Amino acid sequence: MRIEKKDLRHGILRVRCENLDDLWYLGQVIRPADIVKGKTQRRIKDKDDVKSGGGERKTITLTLRVEGAEYNKDSSSLRVSGIIEDGPLDLVGIGAHHTLNIDSESGITMIKEKWSKTDLSRINDACESTLRPKVLIVVLDDGEATLGLVRESCIDYIEFASNVGGKYDMKGRSSRITKFFDEVAELMAGNVASKNVSTIILAGPGFTKKTFRDHVLGKYPDLGRKCVVEDTGSSGRNGVQEVLKRGAVHKALEKVNSVRDSRLVNDVLVSIGNGTGLAAYGLDDVVSAVGSGAVDVLLVSDRFFFDAREKMEGLISSVRASRGSFHIVNHEEDAGRQLESLGGLAALLRYRIE
Repeated sequence: MRIEKKDLRHGILRVRCENLDDLWYLGQVIRPADIVKGKTQRRIKDKDDVKSGGGERKTITLTLRVEGAEYNKDSSSLRVSGIIEDGPLDLVGIGAHHTLNIDSESGITMIKEKWSKTDLSRINDACESTLRPKVLIVVLDDGEATLGLVRESCIDYIEFASNVGGKYDMKGRSSRITKFFDEVAELMAGNVASKNVSTIILAGPGFTKKTFRDHVLGKYPDLGRKCVVEDTGSSGRNGVQEVLKRGAVHKALEKVNSVRDSRLVNDVLVSIGNGTGLAAYGLDDVVSAVGSGAVDVLLVSDRFFFDAREKMEGLISSVRASRGSFHIVNHEEDAGRQLESLGGLAALLRYRIE
């Protein structure tokens, strides 16, 4: 994300989205009663077009009084719905309902009565994450590859399989494996070129990952120099999740939000399982822990945050006042689903509380 205009005295912030993660961040910032200004397309019809169902599509700028905002990962868009407050009067009706579809390259202006510290923090996080190099995890098994691009809000998966043949089908197996390796390398190269990938972690059970690394180093040396090898007991998406929890790769991943969230939620689950008393979950227990100043890290699912935004603003402010930190976790990811099973809210504590 890039800030194009910042006038907090008048509540104005204009930003330019640069990737899908920016839409997830904006979904946490835009709330009912805010003003959002952006471009949209309207189909302009004359009498003949009404009969035929046709019409010319025009790009126009609309200003909405927000009623709701929803990030949809599947459609790669943020849908901001509300009531039109300003726009070309010959094309739209003031007071009518409309939805802006914001994509990963959109520019929008947001106007609030007052920008909270939490909202500004999310905008700053989005701006910083744009510059942060990404990590690509590639889990390989015999003829199968799962690529996981570790983004700030989630992990994007690509799954690829090729029939390389088994031990009873050795004829041509070597050439099929070479072709499979080349196809996986092409997928990797595409991500490196377009997604600012700095590190590629090759993982999986068995020896396939090491054989693949040698192939890449020999044929694609620039790509090979970005690769490190990590052993896992699982293949597929489970192998990707296993890599995320390994201490050996935390240095490469430690600043990526989705990886940090996975580790912190796992710490909560381990603490609960071991009965250490250094974790709290559920609204009542977390509120009590925040009130005692014991919270070191506050974790909230984005869905819980949206549903109880005012209460969460107060809790986050209290955690910050006691020098704790907070993190909003995507409920569509594994860590978010685990957090939702705990009620959507949990905390790691500095000390036990009664």
